[in-house]
Amino acid sequence: MPTHSILPGRHHAHEGPGPVPRTGHVHVGERAERWTWAVPVTGGVVLGLYTVFLSHDNGFSQLHGWLLGLAAAVVSMGLGYALIRGRDRMITEVRAVAYGALFGASIGFLRSLTEVSVLRSAGMGLVFGLCMGLVAYYVFYWHEH
Repeated sequence: MPTHSILPGRHHAHEGPGPVPRTGHVHVGERAERWTWAVPVTGGVVLGLYTVFLSHDNGFSQLHGWLLGLAAAVVSMGLGYALIRGRDRMITEVRAVAYGALFGASIGFLRSLTEVSVLRSAGMGLVFGLCMGLVAYYVFYWHEH
């Protein structure tokens, strides 16, 4: 009997090469769609509020601190959403670099609000971005293989 049967009630395991569709009895699409927007929104809100805290703690005015926090939240939400939506079209290495770059840029930006030099902020962002990229690559590689 062939691998895929058109007869109702006759389901066989996928034996051929290539990706296996992950459409079981659980509605994966609804759950995945919820995470697609919930993770970037949560990350953006946390980044925005921490930006407001750091900017107020380092001499920015109330209005400037909140506008800076709002801008950081919106930009990180947009980039995070685009990254999560496009993750299936990227190979493992590119995806890990993208996650590392987003995290490193966020950490570097937050560090720049503490009145340190641009070089120190960029260095800290680079270190954290590299660490996040390596961890993301490890997680993605082992979940895919």
